[in-house]
Order: sequence, then C-alpha cells, then structure tokens
Amino acid sequence: MEKLLLVTFLTLSLVYTSAATANDTWYIGTLYSAQKTKPMNGRDFDTAGIIVGYQYNEYIGVEVRSSVGHSGYSNTWSDPDLSEYEYYEDVGNQSSILLKASYPILDSLYVYGLAGYTNTKLEVGGSGQFSDSNVDEDYSFKHSLSDSGFSYGLGLNYQLNEQFNIFVDYQALPDFQTAITYVAQNLDWNSTNIGINYMF
Repeated sequence: MEKLLLVTFLTLSLVYTSAATANDTWYIGTLYSAQKTKPMNGRDFDTAGIIVGYQYNEYIGVEVRSSVGHSGYSNTWSDPDLSEYEYYEDVGNQSSILLKASYPILDSLYVYGLAGYTNTKLEVGGSGQFSDSNVDEDYSFKHSLSDSGFSYGLGLNYQLNEQFNIFVDYQALPDFQTAITYVAQNLDWNSTNIGINYMF
C-alpha cells in the first residue's frame, strides 16, 4: 500500500511539474511537532526543529526537516521496599527528506502532499535500586533506539506575503520497531506539525 501511494504521488507530481514554470526558490523555516505513538499507552512526544527547502515551481518542491525532542514520557514509582525508580523516553533527533507536491485552492492557500524518508532516534533511560543480600545498590541506564522508513502526509500552506508562509500538516511516520517494554512491538507513529517558512 505504501509503495502504491508513493508511485501515485510521484506520478501526480511529475504531471504538475510539466505544466508549470520554474521559480527556483529556496526557503528556511521552523516547526513544532506534536507526536503520538500507539498502542504503548499513547506516548506523547513534542519536538522542535528547522526546515530547509527548495521550491522548484508552484507545484513541486523538496524539503529537509530536522528536529529534536523537548518533551517526552517519564514516570517515577516505588516498590514495597520503598525503592524509587525513574524511567523516561524522548526523541533524540528526527530527520526527514520529503518530496512536496502543492496545489493552489485559493489565491494564497495551498493544499500539499508529502512523501519521503524519515529516521527517528529515541532516547531511553532511567535509574533505580538493586537489592541483593541486604545490600542496596543504585544504578542508572541509558540507551537509544532508531528506526526509519517511508513517511507521508497532507497539509495546508498559507502565503502571508512574498517572503513568509505558515503551514500545518499531518504525517504518518514509519512504524517503530522497539522492545522498550521488554516485549517487541510495532508502534504506529504520527505527528501534527505547525510552522513558518521564509522564502529567499
């Protein structure tokens, strides 16, 4: 299904490109992303990052997005022996390269589709206490997990003026193969993004 979507997206992009004139516009921007995984108790992650893009014409462009996590999941609990444990997960970094196909629906409003490749690195860590023969020993751990694959989405772009535009989009990110909870899982991962771009 994902391959069919990619082929359809690329075909439509080429059709639009052939009917448009090039305008060779570069842009940079910032974005905020609210992300959710499931099933794993609906983990929520927030990331912030930058965009570098190239708009070939009114209909087709390419952009690179790079973000880091700033708000993830954490938990603290105690066992009957009053030992305290901490655990956290957060996005270490996330990078995407995306083909962007746009279509104007009003003078300054565009709908667009995204398709490309996304890599996500998840940071996992925590601390606790190990008891053995009446000896308590503190410990901590930290490691990272990464996964990558095809991602796609839809969005709206509003042109404020010749230099600035604002956007909102939704992306289905690659399923994440993980064993965070000591059981191998496939996590469905999606994001809702908002941001602003500056055109050169």
